[in-house]
Amino acid sequence: MPAAGETERAPNIAKNVWDAAGRRAKNEGLPLIWVASRALTDYAAGTLALPRTSPNPEARNRRGRTIFTTDAVWHAANERRTKDTVRSMSALVEILLDAYARGEVHTHARMVTTGQREALASTPDGPTGAARSTLSVA
Repeated sequence: MPAAGETERAPNIAKNVWDAAGRRAKNEGLPLIWVASRALTDYAAGTLALPRTSPNPEARNRRGRTIFTTDAVWHAANERRTKDTVRSMSALVEILLDAYARGEVHTHARMVTTGQREALASTPDGPTGAARSTLSVA
């Protein structure tokens, strides 16, 4: 289910990339849809760099895979991927998930004080809990 303000997107992702990222997400106790959406959000915000700008040419069996994101994140990621010369939004999401599956991108949580949590929660994309999860490049 999407969070408030998010809509469903269906970028075409290779089955082997989706499955590999799904195995890692499951091992980390995370929903793959969340990992994909978080990676796209962090990329759009400029806090996650791409390890490369083209998807794996060996990847096959691409089809639409469900992720959820806001229109603002989708458009910001689209602008940035154009500057980074990534051919499409589907390619971008596949690159991000492939990097995650290969261990080139990592999730981490940041501990915050109550005051910091309240400050984060007051931002449009702020978390509702005590820890804000995000992704980082290896």
